[in-house]
Amino acid sequence: MDRQTIAEIRGYGVEKFLAEVRNELDNDQYLANVIRRVYIPKGTNGKRPLGIPTVKDRVVQMAVKMIIEPLFEADFLGCSLGFRPKRNNKEAAELVHKYSNTHRWVVDIDLKNYFDTIDHGKLMELVRQRVGDKRILWLIKQWLEAGILEDGIVTTPERGTPQGGVLSPLLSNIYLHEIDKLWHGNASVKLVRFADDMVLLCKSEAQARWVLETLRGQLEALNLTLNEEKTKIRHVRETFDFVGFTYRETRSGKLGRLVRIKYPRAKSMQKIRDKIKTAVKEIPTGKDLSEVISVVNRKLRGWAEYFKIGNSYKDALEITEFACEQLRIFWRRHKNRKHTQCCRTWQNKFFHERGLLYVPYLLKKLSECHTKKNRGKAV
Repeated sequence: MDRQTIAEIRGYGVEKFLAEVRNELDNDQYLANVIRRVYIPKGTNGKRPLGIPTVKDRVVQMAVKMIIEPLFEADFLGCSLGFRPKRNNKEAAELVHKYSNTHRWVVDIDLKNYFDTIDHGKLMELVRQRVGDKRILWLIKQWLEAGILEDGIVTTPERGTPQGGVLSPLLSNIYLHEIDKLWHGNASVKLVRFADDMVLLCKSEAQARWVLETLRGQLEALNLTLNEEKTKIRHVRETFDFVGFTYRETRSGKLGRLVRIKYPRAKSMQKIRDKIKTAVKEIPTGKDLSEVISVVNRKLRGWAEYFKIGNSYKDALEITEFACEQLRIFWRRHKNRKHTQCCRTWQNKFFHERGLLYVPYLLKKLSECHTKKNRGKAV
C-alpha cells in the first residue's frame, strides 16, 4: 500500500527502520496500514483473493506470531497439520492414507470462502482464552479491521482475515481448532485437517451421513458455511483429493487384494507442467543450455520431493518427457531452427547427458531416504 519495498528498507537502514517501529509500539503510536487486495489464479478459471500488508505490518505481525504461537500450540491437536511448526502437508497426506485402510467412507469437506467469513468477534474471544495482554489484542484487532484497497476504493471488512498476512494462518487454525476439539477424540471417525481443507474418514456410509449433518450444525455455530457443490461423501473406490494427492482403492496384482493408493492429482500435474513451461519460456534464448537445465531441475526436484510418498512413478515419467519437450523447444529457438521435428536430433538422452534429472530415478532415491528416515524414527 505504501509502495515501500524490502530493498528500500535495506538502503534506508534495517536497524534504523526497526528502531522506529519499536518506538511506535512502545508509545502506542503504531497503526495498521491499509491492505492492498490482489488476485492470483485458483484452479482453471477461478481467482483467489490475497491481502498484501505493508512491510512494517508484516514485521510486527511476525513479532506477535513468534510470541503467541507457542501458547496456542500447547492446545492444538494432532489432526491439524497445516501451517504449524514441524508439521506439513506430506504428513497430512500419509495420515489420510493410513486411515483410509480401515475407514473407507470419506466426508470430503469444502468451506465456502473460509478466510473471508471468519467472525471477528468469535475469533477475538478465542484469542483472549490464551492471550491476556491488551496491547497484543489491540494489534490483532487492528489487523482484522484494517481497510482493504481494491480498484482505488478502501473498504472496512466486517469478517475474515486476509490471506497473505503473516498472522492469518495462525488465526485460521485458532478458529477451526473448535472443530478439531469436537472430532479429535472420536474413536471411530478420523479427522485430518490442513488449514481449511479437511476430510473425515468413517467406517460406513450411514456414519458418514451422520458426520456431515453434525458437522454442518457445528460450522453454523461458527458462522461458517459448507460449499455444498464441492462437499461430498465418497467411498475410497470412487477417489477423492486431498493436499495435492488423489486417493483411490484398487486391486494389487502383486498382493492379490484391494489396496489404497495415492498419486499426484490432475491439478498438481498441470501445475508442475505450467511451472516448467513458464520458467523455460521466460529464459532468454541466448542463455546456455546448462543454465536452463539448472532452472528446470529445481522445479523437478521440488515436485519429486513432495510426491515421493505416493505412487508417482508413471507421473514422474510424464513430467520427465514434458521437461525434455520444453527444452527441445528452447534449444530449437536457441539454434534458430524453424522446423519443429527436432526430437530425432535432440533426443531425451541429449538433455540427460547435460545434467537434466531423470525424475523416476530421483523419485526412487528420495523415497528410499524417506523410508530410512521413518524407520529411524520408529526405532
